[in-house]
Amino acid sequence: MPRDLLNSITGKLIGDLPIFCLERWQSLHETRARVNLSESGVHPLRLRDLISYGVDLEEIFELELGYGWTKGSQELREAISELYRGFVEPENVVVTSGSAEANLLAVLSTVSQGDTVLVDTPNYMQVAGLLQWIGAKVVYLRRKPPNWSFPIHEAIEFMKKVRPKAVFVTDPNNPTGSYMSKRELEELALEASKYDVTLVFDEVYWGTERGEPKHSIAEVSHSERFISTSGLSKAYGLPGLRIGWLASGSKTLAYRAWSIKDYVSISPSILSDRIASRVLSPNVIAALKKRARDIVSENLNVLMSMISKGDIFTLYPNAAGAFAWVKIPWTKDTLKLSYSIYEMSKILVAPGECFGSEGHMRIGVGIKPELFKLGLSELLEVLKILKDTAK
Repeated sequence: MPRDLLNSITGKLIGDLPIFCLERWQSLHETRARVNLSESGVHPLRLRDLISYGVDLEEIFELELGYGWTKGSQELREAISELYRGFVEPENVVVTSGSAEANLLAVLSTVSQGDTVLVDTPNYMQVAGLLQWIGAKVVYLRRKPPNWSFPIHEAIEFMKKVRPKAVFVTDPNNPTGSYMSKRELEELALEASKYDVTLVFDEVYWGTERGEPKHSIAEVSHSERFISTSGLSKAYGLPGLRIGWLASGSKTLAYRAWSIKDYVSISPSILSDRIASRVLSPNVIAALKKRARDIVSENLNVLMSMISKGDIFTLYPNAAGAFAWVKIPWTKDTLKLSYSIYEMSKILVAPGECFGSEGHMRIGVGIKPELFKLGLSELLEVLKILKDTAK
């Protein structure tokens, strides 16, 4: 693997801010990838596709292209509030430029230099990187195979011992696809309320679960000290709208996030705000989530039918998300392996090192099924060659 590429995706960027491995890895390769299996959402919809889901786009042509509302329109914030079944007031919703901005605001709204925080891992490492940058004391809560469940009892013990400022969880988890039951959420929320701990949940994969429906942290919290971040990129297949949000039970936290947003993006696109307001109606939400589950289920069935008994990789159970989390039993250097795959086939996967978990790989299962089947077949062939070469 070229040294300059390795340096461009690892190490520090500014001060203690680490280079965002996954985003750099994808950005450097996705434009030349022939088959992109590194994504975590479902195949994006075209704008015209929304019409078939009952979204009226005619009014968009009459919209004045001015600035939008800095917090998001009242209509959109009310629609987001309904997603949380009214457990979050519209005034406590801040619409953001994707869930990535929402995560940034969540970190800066809750944590200061020197604060102790608990962070779920393996994970999408944006939050962990930001916490390092601002000088927080990060304690990692490590999920373990084969189920990769959130270590709730370990989290509770840490809350009792170190009284952290906040606990950061991605639920459903990226990259493992595991998510917490309502009982687990209630147990965690109860203990957090005892020690005045803020629970910050990245719930962007909410709606992709293929078993029991997931409950939001907003629905079970025993205090107002919670934040949920989410958006339209993953289950909805609308990443190009760049609409995310931060929702909190605390007016103080929501206002703080809104105030910090003034320094970042000011306001969401007025076009995206209006389209998102129409998308977030009950019938459209249900239809888009079904589309996501159908795509993922079809691709997962193909994946399970094509893999062997674990000699190429071991597939872990996946309950949510548009990705498969696999272990490579014959090498720990999955960053080098992912680069070799790309060089040989122009197939792009996400190496486990970018989630803090070497020896693993995330394979996107949200692309068009016909393309996925062909891409997976080629990926397995390349992996077999590389495995035989590694002996």
